[in-house]
Amino acid sequence: MSTTQTCPDPARDWPLWWFARLEAAIGRGDYQTAAEAQRELELLGVSVLYCGRCKARAEVADHAS
Repeated sequence: MSTTQTCPDPARDWPLWWFARLEAAIGRGDYQTAAEAQRELELLGVSVLYCGRCKARAEVADHAS
């Protein structure tokens, strides 16, 4: 019987890693994975309000005019 221990993936404690998963999941319409990523971000103390790229671009264009 092997007693090897696996080290936890340190990237899972990086908000950037979870934000990238959130962005990718939303991009492919996988809202279950997106919700998981958002929960993990909240556990790390990061609040994300995702309004989508189209809405964000429209707001930037409105402010530029």
